[in-house]
Amino acid sequence: MDEHQRGPVQRRKLLKIKRRVESYGLKIGVALLPQEAGTQHWNIRLGRPEREEEIKDVCRSIEVLGEEGIPVVEYVFNLSAVWGSTIRSSARGGALTRHFDYEEVKDACVEPEFRASEEEVWERIKYFLEHVVPVAEDVGVKLACHPDDPPVPTLRGETRVLGSLEGMKRLIDIVPSEANGINFCQGTVAEMGVDVIEAIRYFGSRGKIHHVHFRNVKGSVPRFDESFIDDGDVDMLEAMRTYKEVGYTGTIMPDHTPRVVGDTPWGHRGRAFALGYMKALMKIVGVLEE
Repeated sequence: MDEHQRGPVQRRKLLKIKRRVESYGLKIGVALLPQEAGTQHWNIRLGRPEREEEIKDVCRSIEVLGEEGIPVVEYVFNLSAVWGSTIRSSARGGALTRHFDYEEVKDACVEPEFRASEEEVWERIKYFLEHVVPVAEDVGVKLACHPDDPPVPTLRGETRVLGSLEGMKRLIDIVPSEANGINFCQGTVAEMGVDVIEAIRYFGSRGKIHHVHFRNVKGSVPRFDESFIDDGDVDMLEAMRTYKEVGYTGTIMPDHTPRVVGDTPWGHRGRAFALGYMKALMKIVGVLEE
């Protein structure tokens, strides 16, 4: 959706996007709430009284998306996003990719309004979910929360509670519902330094994976680099087998990829390589027909 939009999703704009997508024989499988530009929905994340109006906008957006057949809505709850990352030629062949080193940014200037205890942040998350989950249930939408990336405990004074498996488990339990789930970002989970395959089994066997970012990294917090899909620490073939094992049939995408020579601003060449590799893995494990 339009990242610069304010207020709820507009049906007219959504239908225009749907028509264009469907003209290529495709369907929209997941939509990102238009909340990432500027300070959109920051009142929700900061727990301010103004969050009431923002939550109404979110609920209306979910209603419109569900009524138009969009099955999954992704959202992010942190304030700093991927702040502190840099772009370096650290991937194979000198391709440009994202680098993060917590030592370089952990003492960065604090944003005073970001300060909150863990329980205050959890109260905000619970309050949000208590209001939006019933709406998602009513219109048949599944919610997919992206974990905190980078998965560090604090960033610019912000307490980040969704950067660990424990936090992700608490999220899906805090408001029990089939609609309440996660975007299983493999890259972020790998950055946590945990067993990615077992994490897929844990969340997938519970039906809590509602969307997948299928990407790879080298290293883990406090220092990591994104990599080509076939050149990181995670066995991506085993990961694909595990999604099949747990019965996952939802959307899966490469997310961001290394930028190769001659690439476009949108990274078409890097994404094409990742998508081709993904399709090959799917055929190997029997997800795609020959």
